[in-house]
Amino acid sequence: MKILLLIPIMSVFLIPLKGQVTFQPKSIDYDNKGVVYNFEKTVDFRIHANGWAVAYNIGQIISYNRTKYYHFELGKISDPREKSQSRPYNLTLVRGNGSFSYGKINNFFALRAGIGRTKYLTEKAKRKGIAVGYNYEIGPALGILKPYYVQVYESNEAGKYFTKKIKYSEETSEQFLDLSEIHSQANFSEGLLESKVIPGIQGKIGIHFDAGAYDEFVKAIEIGAMLDVYTRVIPLMAPTENHSDNPFFFNLYVNLHFGKRN
Repeated sequence: MKILLLIPIMSVFLIPLKGQVTFQPKSIDYDNKGVVYNFEKTVDFRIHANGWAVAYNIGQIISYNRTKYYHFELGKISDPREKSQSRPYNLTLVRGNGSFSYGKINNFFALRAGIGRTKYLTEKAKRKGIAVGYNYEIGPALGILKPYYVQVYESNEAGKYFTKKIKYSEETSEQFLDLSEIHSQANFSEGLLESKVIPGIQGKIGIHFDAGAYDEFVKAIEIGAMLDVYTRVIPLMAPTENHSDNPFFFNLYVNLHFGKRN
């Protein structure tokens, strides 16, 4: 009889305990906690087969995996044959020496602007995950072609040597390419006022790896291909029989991408 009386009393305590086990809430995964950003501002440091570039980007974050951005860049393009060197040792015994790029006739810089898109292919990851995506960009370019000057030796009637600055032309080509006559390259400012502006277009496409893609600070690396096309041929080195200059430059690049979202 006492046992029968204990059953309803125990039920009063056991039913709430059972409910507590069944409806216990799931623990919160704080790693999935996210912040919604609207904009990002970043800088680029890019190297490619024939030069380098630095850039500034202003991006509008459309969704967690899509960004629209505006791009502004200054870069330098060189001929792959270009190499800095000094005068041969046997020629320096009589005269001084300096560095120069033999056969180079022009410096070439590129101002680029563009509008682009970045899209991540991975789902929204936890913080400190790496998001993989792609980006593409197209826009105008302005090439700046500046003559390259070298200092060459001259002598007076007394047999004393001095130097003068010359650039490549039909009249100076023999002396400009005579290795024994070259002392060094001239100051970079030489020829600035003779620079020519050449319009063109540019485009890029790349694979984007973003560490902490949904964090406040942008830390990414990008690998891709870029193409510049101009309205005229760009001569960078003295003409040779086995090489012809082109109005376009195709390069593979690696880009470091740093900035902040807000």
